[in-house]
Amino acid sequence: MHLSYLALSLIITLFCSSTTLAKDRMDPIIVSANKIKTIDTKATYASEIYSREDIEKSGATTIYDFFQQNTSVAIMPSYGNTFNQMIDMRGFGLTDGYKNVAITVNGRRLNNIDSVGQQLSDIPINNIERIEITKGSGSVVHGDGATGGSIQIYTRDTIETSIDTSIGSYGMHTQSYSTGISEGKFILSVSGANYSQDGFSDKGLDGIRDKSDSHNHGAKLKFFPTESSEIFFQIDWADHNVRYPNAITSKEFERNPGSSYKTTKGVKNYTLDTAKKENYALGTTIELGNNLEASLTFNHQQKDTIIVDGEFPAGTPDNKEYTTNTFDSRLKYQNGPLKLITGIQTWYAERLGKYGTAEKDNKGVYIQSEYSTGNTIFSFGTRGEWVHNSFTTYSSDLSFIAYDIGVNKTLNDRLSIFSNLNYAFLAPDVDRWFEFNGPFNEFIAPTKSTTLNIGGHHVTSKNKAKLTLYAMELSNEQYYNPVTFENTNIDKSFKYGLELQDKHIFNNQLSAQLSYAYTGTFIDFEPTTAETLPGVSPHNITIGLEYTPASNSRAMLTQNYRSESLHLEDFGDEGQMKTSAYTSTDISYTHIYKTEAANALFKHSELTLKIENLFEQSNGLWLRDDVIYPTKFTRNLILGAKFNF
Repeated sequence: MHLSYLALSLIITLFCSSTTLAKDRMDPIIVSANKIKTIDTKATYASEIYSREDIEKSGATTIYDFFQQNTSVAIMPSYGNTFNQMIDMRGFGLTDGYKNVAITVNGRRLNNIDSVGQQLSDIPINNIERIEITKGSGSVVHGDGATGGSIQIYTRDTIETSIDTSIGSYGMHTQSYSTGISEGKFILSVSGANYSQDGFSDKGLDGIRDKSDSHNHGAKLKFFPTESSEIFFQIDWADHNVRYPNAITSKEFERNPGSSYKTTKGVKNYTLDTAKKENYALGTTIELGNNLEASLTFNHQQKDTIIVDGEFPAGTPDNKEYTTNTFDSRLKYQNGPLKLITGIQTWYAERLGKYGTAEKDNKGVYIQSEYSTGNTIFSFGTRGEWVHNSFTTYSSDLSFIAYDIGVNKTLNDRLSIFSNLNYAFLAPDVDRWFEFNGPFNEFIAPTKSTTLNIGGHHVTSKNKAKLTLYAMELSNEQYYNPVTFENTNIDKSFKYGLELQDKHIFNNQLSAQLSYAYTGTFIDFEPTTAETLPGVSPHNITIGLEYTPASNSRAMLTQNYRSESLHLEDFGDEGQMKTSAYTSTDISYTHIYKTEAANALFKHSELTLKIENLFEQSNGLWLRDDVIYPTKFTRNLILGAKFNF
């Protein structure tokens, strides 16, 4: 696939078109995925952006719920673990998709040294300001792991005092809070959240259901020594205890998806996962002149995890200790139409476990630029990264480059089109070196990807649409072979697809949103055969309707559908093993009360009634035909309240 020639052809076509100055008919949205702030309709890359208002209107109780119910990203509990869920976009499959997306919170990288997914449940949803999803781009500013794209989550610096609480089916309880003060040159913001539920499945042998609880708290202090500089210190900590369901057979899944059976072995205890984390961040931003700004940020995380297999309650717990340090320094230059950012990033992580200590040390240098001329915007960025891995007597050293070339052209006051060519890489995590039962396997090759994105934005006073077409060529895509119990590579693989987002305002009372992703994949095990990658659903659709019968009320209907896919372990089985489609319908109604009275206790309050999985669809994660991890198979009723003081 000659992606470079396709990209060049598109860029030439763009310059042959006549243009006029564009005007944003709906509220403009700012994106900063490449660390340069741009209106989304003028960005040279594909993106999904969700504001604080979108998150509040959704009624989601966790960040995973929001992703599942509102975005085109595929989300599923990791083998039953709802606190650590699988994430996939652009067709890498649920098994390995999360390794191919770089996820950050306020710039702090969440990707792990090993095959444990990025744990988003540590982020209280009430404290999120904005979510940006960048597809097929991000390798320049994020480096390792951005082969499918990136997700950036930004939290609030709020001094508003608010309390949220909810109760629901199956003993579900949530409480969250945020508050802060602003005095002179200081701003202090504090937030936190608690979540618990009593279990959705039957009791295990020990009489305990798959119950779980989590606690997240944090504080951020900002100091402004001058009008053009700031220093901040942030601390947050989190812990969780989750018991997650066992895999059951197809027959048992049809009879009772809440069964405590483990395949054909009978009733077992649930696997217990506990974790404690502490994060510290220190940073500063200084304006060095009218056109130059410098930023430095240091992050430290300490994490301890313990997993006890429910089938072997008397066995030795699997304890792991993690230490992660990141450093991010950058210079930002802006002068008229030119914007330029360059920086150095380091990411060091170690994991201490029963087999020894594993280390991964990444160092990257990048430069990202954007230039505007008339109604055309060019972007170019490149990155060099060096990765050192070590485990006891084994070690490896790898070096990479990444680049991204893009253009956005405004054609008229409604339409803009864009294209970008992205080259990205994924270094193997430390678990890739080993077989399932522990022995060292071998060092496997890193993944390299070339992605061409072509898309456009169409905006009117009542409709905003985004469409992206993409094609991706990969070498040495990494995967785990469930037959040989080895981590290995696919020599050549390909992905292609279409992504559509549309928001339409029918009138002052009714609006609708659509998010659709079509994904196609094929892998070449032999020169004469091609197969679809397991765990990739061709169609992922989310539809949302918002109805506001009055200024103080709001009703939401969300429908999520993900088509069937090959079982996660269906390599080389000619596509005969298919999962059932994932589907869920959620509705909510919110009543809002506002007052301007000086003596009122609450300035703003909301009461929300929500029903999740209205039609009680049974969903699951299929590893094999008789190994299914059930998920979201109950109808849940949730009553929530929010108060702003």
